[in-house]
Amino acid sequence: MTKDAALSRPCLFFDRDGVINVPPPLEKPYLRCWSDFQFVSGMEDVLTRAGGLGFIKVLITNQQGVAKGVMTESELTELHAAMQGHLEKRQAGFDAIQAATGLTARDHRRKPHPTILLEAAETLNIDLSRSWMIGDHDNDMRAAKAAGVGTIRFVGLKAIEESSDYIVRNAEELLQVIVNLPLNTKQETPCSWD
Repeated sequence: MTKDAALSRPCLFFDRDGVINVPPPLEKPYLRCWSDFQFVSGMEDVLTRAGGLGFIKVLITNQQGVAKGVMTESELTELHAAMQGHLEKRQAGFDAIQAATGLTARDHRRKPHPTILLEAAETLNIDLSRSWMIGDHDNDMRAAKAAGVGTIRFVGLKAIEESSDYIVRNAEELLQVIVNLPLNTKQETPCSWD
């Protein structure tokens, strides 16, 4: 049965490491437990406000540490459950959490493939043409473009080669962009908070 397009909603897809939480250090590149998790400053406020603006919020994250044996699927699930429980107390929880846990060369759910975004869109009746991906990596931008989703680059430590519709450097700038996003159509003119 085809879902009613008139009832579909726009979504904000969020990458995890480097956007929602402070990225783990290079010597320990995978977060395994809640005690090591630290939100990016101001991001909890962004998530609270985004839900009130009518957006579905979906966490989209590559976590190949599971396939590498660095962490278990159970540890990843427990970490996300603790994060979600914390956020729900602030009315900031995600509507869904999607993790691609396979190895880069074998898992076509991993960004830059758009599969994981398309799966979420089907499950949650998301209108991709009115949705946006917030990420700090070129692969986030590539996956979004392949899925027909607008792009918001959250500048961090990663190199930038792929273009984006917006560039933000912190949660405050991100919130300014989100508040002004049209819910009916994507803006045509990219801008940067320089």
